[in-house]
Amino acid sequence: MNRQFLVTAMLFLLVITGYNQFVALPRARAAQEAAEAQLKKSAEEAAKESAAAALLVSSSSASIIAKEAPQPKPEELFTLNLPHADVTFSSKGAGIKKYLFKDIVSDVDLTPYEGQGYFATLPQVDFTEFARTKDSITFTGDIVSGLTVSKTYRFNENGINNLSVTFENRTSQSFTLGEWDYNFGPGLATVKSEMKDNERESKAVYLVQEEGKRKPTLETFTKKSKQPELPWMWAGVENRYFLAVLIPQGWKPGALAADKPVIGKQDGMLWGLFGQNDLTGPKLTVSVPPAVLEAKSKLEYNSDFYFGPKDYKQFLDLPYHLDRSIAFGFFGALGKIARNVLETFYGWTGNYGVAIIMMTVLLQAILFKFTLMQLKSAAQMKKIQPEMKRIQEKYKGDAQAMNRATLELYQKNKVNPLAGCLPMLIQLPIFLALFNALRTSWALHGAKFVFWLTDLSSKDPYYILPILMGAVMFFQQKGNIPAGTDPSQAAMFKYMPLIFTLLFMNFPSGLVLYWLTNSLLMYAIQTFINRKMAKAN
Repeated sequence: MNRQFLVTAMLFLLVITGYNQFVALPRARAAQEAAEAQLKKSAEEAAKESAAAALLVSSSSASIIAKEAPQPKPEELFTLNLPHADVTFSSKGAGIKKYLFKDIVSDVDLTPYEGQGYFATLPQVDFTEFARTKDSITFTGDIVSGLTVSKTYRFNENGINNLSVTFENRTSQSFTLGEWDYNFGPGLATVKSEMKDNERESKAVYLVQEEGKRKPTLETFTKKSKQPELPWMWAGVENRYFLAVLIPQGWKPGALAADKPVIGKQDGMLWGLFGQNDLTGPKLTVSVPPAVLEAKSKLEYNSDFYFGPKDYKQFLDLPYHLDRSIAFGFFGALGKIARNVLETFYGWTGNYGVAIIMMTVLLQAILFKFTLMQLKSAAQMKKIQPEMKRIQEKYKGDAQAMNRATLELYQKNKVNPLAGCLPMLIQLPIFLALFNALRTSWALHGAKFVFWLTDLSSKDPYYILPILMGAVMFFQQKGNIPAGTDPSQAAMFKYMPLIFTLLFMNFPSGLVLYWLTNSLLMYAIQTFINRKMAKAN
């Protein structure tokens, strides 16, 4: 192998390497990229055509609106700024992707979870903004050539808003619209003070009018529920303070479907010291039955909808029985009376804290006779406690003799042990009704009382009210423990104020204010009775 051959071979390798590096490989990469781009374009066009075909086919073929299909274009967002909220819509289904409620305390994003968005329809269609005013926005999208769908939201001052979905067929052939859905969820957020309980309070619901009942009934719908047997008025998702529902107008909805998917993480027990748990939220879909869209025609689905706070006072002035979404509990009638009284006192004072105190005083005035009966009975039982202890020791082994002696003691001192129970039984339903009325009252949200209490719907930030309440209960219980009481029972009486204090720590401060005022009134009456009985002796 001579030197000339080696030089020639080396030059040949250099030429081949240079050609491959600077000519052949760039051409191959360019060709590959062009092929991939063409393939991607073809795939997108095929996907769009496939989506359109899945959505709409001629009447000679099968169903035309599918529930799922590829989404070839990236999502776009459109925001409508309203006085009460900033509402952001998605191009995928033209649903409400973000509802930023302008709360009196601080703005709240009611829809922070991933999903199609509230009132989303046809996520396969790429919607674009067509028109808007200060309180409305219209989207439009092409399903196939000559056939479009438009969607208009109109927001009204009273909160009953309008939503229309219109299919327009400009072709000379008819189409069959397959089943499609309105989406709710997943999940509905709430104000910061309520987020801890929000998972438990969030539900998919619908309203039906049962035969023989004066008012409609609110039903909870889960994935295990059967379809409503009666036509429903509205359906959607709620939590303690907010409601989002669809109210069909002139068209008959199809089936409901509910689920509760995982939407995030939340702290577990003891502020997350034991890790995090899955956070779930309700998801509801309202289906629209198939329909035929004739050539050169339109098909419109009009609905009203509500998306906002559960304001009982406002709901009473609105149609559709939206007030049925507010849970007053088993003693609902009493709760509504309490709510009306509270609103009356607020109208006089302009301060819900003062109104709660006035309502508590009024309630004690109404129940004064029963309270007096209860406290007198407690004082009399305390007075005869030493004699009771002697009877128990004397007849320890003879139950019948003990009962006879105890009854004689009651008759001699004119004591009725049941007199202390009856007032408590009367007050219990009133307390439960008031508890629910205050706990679900949107009017208390952001309502100021004095100084540090700037939101009566949330807990006391410094725990001053529950500590004061516990202190008053301690002195009240201390004065009620009869001499000679069993030590274990006495300990229970002593620790009860502590238990109540811990329990009320996270309760709405408006409710704690009620209980504190009630405890102060009870303590004052009890002190008066004890002194009066002491003078009589």
